[in-house]
Amino acid sequence: MSITSQVTNKVQEAQEAVTKASANAAAKAASMAEDVSAKVDETVEMADAALTTVGEQSRQVAEKARSAGEGLKTTVEGAVREQPLTALLLAVAGGFLVGAMWKGRS
Repeated sequence: MSITSQVTNKVQEAQEAVTKASANAAAKAASMAEDVSAKVDETVEMADAALTTVGEQSRQVAEKARSAGEGLKTTVEGAVREQPLTALLLAVAGGFLVGAMWKGRS
């Protein structure tokens, strides 16, 4: 076997090794890209579920606050109807306190 043929064989072996390494690297890169894509999809789904939950909880809190506000309004209206003089005196006292606090800030 001549030196030329040995060099040619070595060059071919090197080319085959580079081709195999390149194919392996491409396969690994594709696998990593699929893994990353799957994780991104999973994260997006989790974020979507969390946002849905937060939105529903916000609606529930708003409904409870509205309901509590209506209950307070009904209670105050009932108290004013039952004891109008007391309600009037409380309103005057409240106004006096607010005015005193406002004057103290000036």
